[in-house]
Amino acid sequence: MTDPAAALAALPTAEELRAELDALFERVGRPLVITHRGTTLGSFPDNTVRAAIAALRSGTDVVEVDVIRSADGEYYLFHNGYEGKHFAGAEDLRTLAAAEIDELSFCWQGERGTVRPTRLLDLLRALPEAWLNIDRSWFYWPELLDLLTAAGAARRVLLKSPPEPEALAALAAHPTPFLYYPIVTTPEQFAQVRSVPGLNLVGAEILAATPEDPYADPSAVAALAAEYPLVQVNALNLENGARLYLGHDDEAALLEGPEAGWGPLVRSGATAIQTDWPHLLRDHLEQQGLRTGLSAPGL
Repeated sequence: MTDPAAALAALPTAEELRAELDALFERVGRPLVITHRGTTLGSFPDNTVRAAIAALRSGTDVVEVDVIRSADGEYYLFHNGYEGKHFAGAEDLRTLAAAEIDELSFCWQGERGTVRPTRLLDLLRALPEAWLNIDRSWFYWPELLDLLTAAGAARRVLLKSPPEPEALAALAAHPTPFLYYPIVTTPEQFAQVRSVPGLNLVGAEILAATPEDPYADPSAVAALAAEYPLVQVNALNLENGARLYLGHDDEAALLEGPEAGWGPLVRSGATAIQTDWPHLLRDHLEQQGLRTGLSAPGL
């Protein structure tokens, strides 16, 4: 029988986990490149182990993934709501048993392929050194946090969520001090998160849709970055058309040139940029002298 005191003593401390993040920055530089759902070009569906591998080979530092839970308690990489896109009309995966999910195959160019949904534990085993940003998962805390702890993944996982009180309480109460950063639109929102005792807070993902939004001001970004190592902005172009950071995004970078899309994000003072095009963003950062050819460990 496991000794609870011994198991607790074996957990990494908050300081140790922050040191792991500091070491990542020291190794690869700033800004970090975070890849949204993995690299999903060609026949590689998003939120799969092959997309994660592709992102790492494309030079990403961190792979962002979403998590769902099957009806019988197994965790998979998937963003709920995209069943119709990926599985030709399959029902909500969260209502299916794991055995049913395992039988699904992603569609590719209108045909069913051979790629199956990826279980979270399979990703952790396949890429034991890769850094992961687990995004949509807070619905499952603290049970998911227990699984990540048991899998020994705390040293390479960044957790993220909106500043929802129930999620923050579950995270703060968990014995593993996971690295965490909230998604916020104002310094006041961030201050509310910071007031929650017990969080291992390492920064924030900041959103600014218009020039009037608080985090459109470089001084607000600089103030946050002066205190916390991880300040993330997004270059993503989401299906809902949301402006995540003043319209500076991947589409502008590809259609108008890297400086048009990614240049303002770099100059914002952020220390991490999330993108769907990691290889091109890395090329731009290297050309600007901001990054070297070094990548985070992963493969």
